[in-house]
Amino acid sequence: MSDQLAAFRSVPEKQADPAGGNLPDPRRHDLDALRAIAMLLGIALHTLIAYSGRPWVVMDGDMNASLAEAVNFIHAFRMQLFFLVSGFFTAMLASRKGAKGMLKNRAARILVPLLLCVLTLLPFIKVLSLLIVSDTASHPQMPIFQAIKQGDTGLVSELVATGPPGCLEMPEKRMVMTPLAWAVLCESEPVVRQLLDLGANPNAVNRAGHNPMTIASMLGRVDLLKLLIDKGGDPFLATAAGKSPWISAHQAAGESATEIWLAKGVWPADMAALERGRKDVIGYLTGLSREPLVAPVSQVVRAAPAEVAALPGFMREYLAWLSSDMLVATIGGMEINLLQDNFFDHLWFLWYLWWLCIIYFGCSMFCNVENPRSGWNPGHLPAGLLVAFVLTCAAQAFMNLDYFPRTLLSRIGPDLSNGIVPKPHVFFYYAVFFFFGCWYYRLNDTACLLGRHWLITLPLASLVLFPATFFLTGWLVPSTVVQALFTWCMVLGAIGLAHRIFRSGNGHFRYVADASYWLYLTHVPVVICCQWFFYYLRLPAMAKATLVLGISIPLLLGTYQLMVRHTVIGRILNGKNPARS
Repeated sequence: MSDQLAAFRSVPEKQADPAGGNLPDPRRHDLDALRAIAMLLGIALHTLIAYSGRPWVVMDGDMNASLAEAVNFIHAFRMQLFFLVSGFFTAMLASRKGAKGMLKNRAARILVPLLLCVLTLLPFIKVLSLLIVSDTASHPQMPIFQAIKQGDTGLVSELVATGPPGCLEMPEKRMVMTPLAWAVLCESEPVVRQLLDLGANPNAVNRAGHNPMTIASMLGRVDLLKLLIDKGGDPFLATAAGKSPWISAHQAAGESATEIWLAKGVWPADMAALERGRKDVIGYLTGLSREPLVAPVSQVVRAAPAEVAALPGFMREYLAWLSSDMLVATIGGMEINLLQDNFFDHLWFLWYLWWLCIIYFGCSMFCNVENPRSGWNPGHLPAGLLVAFVLTCAAQAFMNLDYFPRTLLSRIGPDLSNGIVPKPHVFFYYAVFFFFGCWYYRLNDTACLLGRHWLITLPLASLVLFPATFFLTGWLVPSTVVQALFTWCMVLGAIGLAHRIFRSGNGHFRYVADASYWLYLTHVPVVICCQWFFYYLRLPAMAKATLVLGISIPLLLGTYQLMVRHTVIGRILNGKNPARS
């Protein structure tokens, strides 16, 4: 695999033994293969996520529950495996070149590509994502939503009459928005009135925590708000996300414009008119209230859910800090939450790896990294695994807690953290696997005793532990232990299976391994463009995902062969270019 990802391409051929001689240090082709597989699984994950119902650039209406769980399955062990292998090869590199040589190599293979991507690739991805979101959001896939956008009340009536039971409240898949909420967002007063007369619920909440009344208030449409209240809407009832008509009417104009664009694909045409309308909404709500209303503070506060309220005090304080705006900085005239806002996109792991290598370099001042194996052997594996498992549980306990919407990201596995400042619990979580990999290198486990029980751990993880996570949601301690156990069983099983299959080198897979760094760095634009193309075709989700992968991987491999393998880009990513055949 390429030098990068994780670990590091430079594999020593020899190392010094305790007696001062040079002992052969055989190449771990199995771990090389795992680095590549982890990267290729990342491409698969970003392909499947469009059909899983989770937030993504393209959120296709043709979804599949099995693909959604495949995303969860991959997410729960892939990067943990990658960081463990990265730690192994980091220690191997330091053993060969010394700590300073290792850090210099990592700067060239990790930091430089990351900075180049931040300046070139990531801005391109953001622009492309804006274009795709604008297009897909403005072209809903369900017929009733298309009719609502066109303002065709006759077709809306026909679709409701001939549709399945409950179609009036059936949300579209992208933003989980009901037809009534979409009609309000489209500012179609006749359709809003029609749907309310048919019995549509004015309090139904969408994915972003809005209901039709909060949308009307955000748009400054006091006429639509009055209609919704007259039909049973409660203007003073906040949603679970802390949103209400009163709060939405006071929301910052820029934030409102962004939310409207994400949901509708079109920016508000007249922000001045929107602001005037919101003043009318505020006046109307003030007249309705029996008690004096006070303008809300900028940070929406809501009571912590029961699962968080029951946590120890130090955990509640940490989560409160995590969800606050304390780490907000102004960069280039824009306010950026250094902890929460997405900055590195899919390349966040390179940022983590760089800092972990710096920490490893710091540790080298207190231990001998050039001759690390003295006194260690595979017999220490059980104790090391126990320590790593306990530390994994400690970090996992902070994951997936619904304290604030920005921290709730996944049903299983670690939270996402791609900001400039890593979330401490996420960074610690991956550090456990990285430094276990560093320590594992010291054991000289050439027989791969670490993964020798793969025939047990892989079925146990896949058939028992993963399904168990469905039933343990909300049970903090059991869920934490089972998730950590699933992750470690998958990681150890993958290592054992890879050792069985890739024990010796294979030229064809070696090519794929070398290409995998480039493939992962550049796959997002290709994948989302393919997803965008198939968005408008009525095909099963599985067929779409297969087509996206079937087109993206060969195309990316072609760019690697023509643009990278024998060029300066290849030297930056992988070091010395391979000889031309």
